[in-house]
Formats: sequence, C-alpha cells, structure tokens
Amino acid sequence: MTVLRPFRRVAAIVAACALLALGVVTLVAVQSEPARAASVGEFTLEPAGGKLSDPQPFAGSIGLPGACPAVTVEELNWNNFLNLYLVKADDTQVTALKGISAGAPFTEATSTVSLKPADNPGMAVSSLAGAITGDGTYELRVRCVDPFDLSPAPEAWVPGDPYWTQKITVTGDNWVVGEGAQATTAELTYSPSVPEPGQQVTLSATVTPTDAAGTVAFLDGETSLGQATVADGKAELKTTALTEGPHKIVARFTPTDTTKWAVSESASKDVTVQAPRFEMQNASGERLAVNPELERGQEIKLILRGCVVGTSYALALNGNDTAFPAATADANGTATWASLKIPDDAVGGNNAWKLTPKCGEVDTVSFTVPEPSGSPSPSSTTTDDPTGDPTDDPTDDPTGDPTDDGSGDTSGTTSGTTGGTTGGDGTTGGSGTTGGSSPQGGLASTGSQIALFSGIGAVVLVTAGFVAIRFGRRNGLLTFGEPRP
Repeated sequence: MTVLRPFRRVAAIVAACALLALGVVTLVAVQSEPARAASVGEFTLEPAGGKLSDPQPFAGSIGLPGACPAVTVEELNWNNFLNLYLVKADDTQVTALKGISAGAPFTEATSTVSLKPADNPGMAVSSLAGAITGDGTYELRVRCVDPFDLSPAPEAWVPGDPYWTQKITVTGDNWVVGEGAQATTAELTYSPSVPEPGQQVTLSATVTPTDAAGTVAFLDGETSLGQATVADGKAELKTTALTEGPHKIVARFTPTDTTKWAVSESASKDVTVQAPRFEMQNASGERLAVNPELERGQEIKLILRGCVVGTSYALALNGNDTAFPAATADANGTATWASLKIPDDAVGGNNAWKLTPKCGEVDTVSFTVPEPSGSPSPSSTTTDDPTGDPTDDPTDDPTGDPTDDGSGDTSGTTSGTTGGTTGGDGTTGGSGTTGGSSPQGGLASTGSQIALFSGIGAVVLVTAGFVAIRFGRRNGLLTFGEPRP
C-alpha cells in the first residue's frame, strides 16, 4: 500500500477544496439566471389603437411572424385555431378572443389573420373590464390552441409553451400599441377665489413632466369652457362664461403623441360665482373697497345681498345716535339704502353699520373715519416748571466713594456661564441614523455575493495548491514512500 506523505495530503486537500468552490460558483451562476421567456416572437396588431369600451376592442387583424406547431395526433392538432389573451398584473391571463380561425391552418412562415366576427364563425369575445385595472402597459399573447376545448398544447406535445406577444398602453378608455407611454399629471388653479357674475376668471393648468406636448381642455362638468396649448408645462384660459352659482372645473391633458405621453386629468375644483354679500358705492356709483375710509358728511349707497325676502332691516351706527331709515329685502333678497350720510359727529377711527336682524351671515359693515384735523397735539401742552432752573444743589454722595455693588462679579460669572453653556452644546453633531443600510437585497443579489466570495476563495485555493505543488516538486516532496508490507 502506497501512503502519501503529509505535505502531499495537504496539497490534495487544497485542490479538492478549490474544485468544490468552483462547483459552488457554477451552481449559483446557473440558479441566478432568469427563466427563459416562452415568447417566440412579436405579433402586429391593426389598427394600432382603439377604445376598451367598444363591443370588440381588438377588431382589426393580427400578423403572425411564424407558424403554429406542426403536431397532429389523430384528429387533434394545434394549427387551426388561435386565442388572444390579455396578461394581468399578477401574470394571470384573461381570454380576450377565443376561437380565431380566419385563414387557418396557420402553417405558413407568416400569416395575416382577420379578427372580424364575420370571418371567424363561433369566435367568442370577452369583456376586459375586470382585467384592465388602471392606466399602464399590458401584454397581449396569441397562442395556438386545439380544435376541441381551444386550449394550448400540453408540454408533452409542444415543449416550451410557445406564444407570440405584443404590448399595449392603456390610458383611461383608450389603448395604443406599444409600451413606455410616460404618465403625466395635471393640476388646476384659478383666480379670483370668489369670482362675480360676468367677471373674467383665469384658469391655469400645470402639466408634468414639463416637456409633455399636447393641449388642456377646461371642463365645467361635461361642458367645455375652451382649451389651451401646453407650453413649458403650463396652459391658461381666461373666460367669462361662468354663471352665478357653484361649478366643478377640471383640466384634462391630451397628448399629441399618445405612445409617448399618457392622458391625465386634474382633481375637480369647486368654483362658486356670486355677487359680493355687501358693497358700498360713492355718489358716482363706483364700488368702494372693503372697509373704506369715509369722510364726515359723505353720502354713500349700501347694498346687502342674500337677505330674507320681504324682511325689514334696521340700520344703526356704532357710537352714534343718528337715526337711519330701514330697508326691506326685495324678491332677490337684496336690501338697498340708496343714500346714507356719514354723520358730522361720527367718531374718528373704526366704525360699522350694524344690521338688525342679520342679512345672511352679515351683521356689520365696517368703514373708517379720519381723525379731526384740528385736534391738539399732546406735545403742544405747556408747563409751569421753568426748564432753566440751575441744578447746582450740592449732593452728599461723593462720586469717588467705592461701591459694594457686585455687578462686576455677577456679570463675569454670568458671561462665563453663558459662554460655557453655548459652547458646550454638541447635540447637533451626533446623529448617525442616515448612514444605516436597509435590507433591500433580493435572492439575485444574495446569489451574486455568494458567487463573488466563492470565486475569490476558489482562486485563492487554486493558487495555494499550485504553489504547494511547485514547492513540493522542487524540494523532492512529491515522491512516493516505500510500500508497507
């Protein structure tokens, strides 16, 4: 029996470990590869867009770049019928068209297959309402099926589960061929915040991304107020079409290229158009600002809206005994005082007309009156105390006496304490939470790490074994000993 010397045992163990590490690397690499797709090509779809709400959303034709499997078992084959499927987000399939037979058998290298019901007797059309769950990209698949239960061929007969594929992008009720249409958003603003009847209202839409090209339609419910072209992500419309009352306004973005950008719509904005609840006008009929400054003796017109029809409203001025006439709300709920004179003895500063009862939510209407111009200034009062009296009275407190006031010591202590406290704060520099890592690696990253470290280990072990063998050969260590009896 031949026995390896101790050094040769070590070299053999190192070589075996190297081979084992290489095996691990190979296994991880194989297991990390993604599963091969079963698609055998991409079919075409005509027309390249349509409506999901149509009775048959896909009603044109499809073009196949290959033939169905040439497998026939007695009367069973998979080249006379096709099914069109839509793949849901969870990778399950929903049948869109079942039993497509126009132009069968599908044994040619290419085929153009009509999807019209008249060309496909017995073809079943299914609704996609439950399969389309929102805007986005969806996959369509065409499969060859048998003539009996219209099912794809089993793996035993047609290995690989072959099918042809195509992508569509759905936006609202619209679909187009292709993928990658970028989502967009639209945001609506308006001014003024409470427009009046007949007043011009500015509607503004902000579309993102800002390079999305298209138009924005501004809608009042289902009524179009107009549209504007998007430029640098902005679209604006000015309108006077809003009548008095509540409105729900939305901005709807429609891209010029639906394969590149998706349609989007803003949240609705509640816009209430109403005349002001109250207003004051000057003698020329011009509306005055809210809380205007009025002169004593000035005549104004006061109008209140939203009052109770037929109700009489009394008017009084705070801090003043002047009597004012009452006004009765007309059939529109408007109470009007055609002429009101600001009393000559109205107090300066803030004033208010007080209503009894309230008109809607309004019970006072404010205004200001300037202070009288002849009011004496407090700084003009005189004093009997002459300012020129000499101040040479002697004082008993010598200015050179030392003082026991400890303000110097206190000041120094306080300053020292303040400086120590301010300079010693170090709480702002101790945070380290932002450097943490989050466990986001999946199986693929774990496999890659195993493969990396295993590969490094294999290289190290192989190198060590090579060096050991070279060393052994040079020093005569790799020779066999005498066989044992």
